[in-house]
Amino acid sequence: MMETVKFLIALTAAVCMIVPAVRHPKWRGGLGFIASLFLAAAANSLEGCLGFMHSLFGDTIKEPEVPVIIAIVLAGTIFALRNRGGTVTALSAVYRNRRFPLLLWGLLFVSILPNVVKSKFVWSIFMEDGAVPLSHEVRETAESLFELMGSILILNWAILFLKDKWKVLEYRPSPHAHLVFEHDLVEVGHGSRRACYRIGETGFCVKFYKRPELCVKGKMKRSVRRDIAWRRFSKARNSSSREVYVYELFRHSLPVAIREKLPPVVERVYHPIFGWGILETYYTNPDGTAIIPYEYEIKRQTSEENKREIYIQARDLLLEMIAASAYFYEPGNFHTLFTSDGRIETKLIDFEPESKMFIPVELFSAAYRRWKLRRKAKRYLKHIREAYHVDVTVETSIG
Repeated sequence: MMETVKFLIALTAAVCMIVPAVRHPKWRGGLGFIASLFLAAAANSLEGCLGFMHSLFGDTIKEPEVPVIIAIVLAGTIFALRNRGGTVTALSAVYRNRRFPLLLWGLLFVSILPNVVKSKFVWSIFMEDGAVPLSHEVRETAESLFELMGSILILNWAILFLKDKWKVLEYRPSPHAHLVFEHDLVEVGHGSRRACYRIGETGFCVKFYKRPELCVKGKMKRSVRRDIAWRRFSKARNSSSREVYVYELFRHSLPVAIREKLPPVVERVYHPIFGWGILETYYTNPDGTAIIPYEYEIKRQTSEENKREIYIQARDLLLEMIAASAYFYEPGNFHTLFTSDGRIETKLIDFEPESKMFIPVELFSAAYRRWKLRRKAKRYLKHIREAYHVDVTVETSIG
């Protein structure tokens, strides 16, 4: 009877992890691994039901539940590795959760401590000389009680964890997320990792990592495939997801001169196949073409006046970014928009959310951010002047 109760408790705790793992891929790897541990605890309670293992392996296996437990944990480990983008995110949340000690004690009570209380040697340490050793039945009862306590602690943790994190696990889509599923996605550009799609005629576009069928051997380097697999479903590591974070940072902390260059709509969206993405306003020129980075716009311009205007606007915006100590790493990421009345506007629609340094000093030092962006901007603007023969007078410290 007690074994059945322990089995049902551990199985219920596993289900508490499996359900959100199925519904929420961003935590799938980690929750799936934890569920495998709980299923292993449930299998540990089925010793009496695994007698068929003796017929397979004879006396070589004294505890028939051990191979089943190993197989379950191994399967959970493989699942976590295959969904590693969601593994790190989930395990980090579990570790930071205030209920974490409860989980540790539960796993301890169902794994190590039952073997300790069943050991004759351990009991002999605490018994007086000449005392009658405890019977096998007494030690087995103590073992079962410890396992039952562990199962109860694990179930308690699983329920409380889900209660604490339910709002986090519940995906609340952005106001325009439904458009991604209601309209055709027309590719309008791509880089080495991500592709940008126009969302029908809605006036929005969305960026995702390249389609899974393109992330295969022969079409993409192994290192890039692994990086995308690591990030695609991880809300914390996905480049598009992080761009939304940087946008919010810019929108709330930087001067008006910079904020007015930002798109009015930038939202984090989720697709069950493509993973996390960024949906934003889709800017087009009067002829219907998408706006492009200002270097390429200067390159294709025949008007010297337009070249100078595009260059000066980009230079002045870089000066604003430097003065504001902005988290901005690529001076070539501005885009040029031609309005219907012939004006030229510089837009900031690609935020480059991550430093490429092994030790990202600029994340912690505003002075270093200013120095590094100034140095990169000076070099980049010099390249533009020389490569495209932009005739401007160098009047500032960055050209």
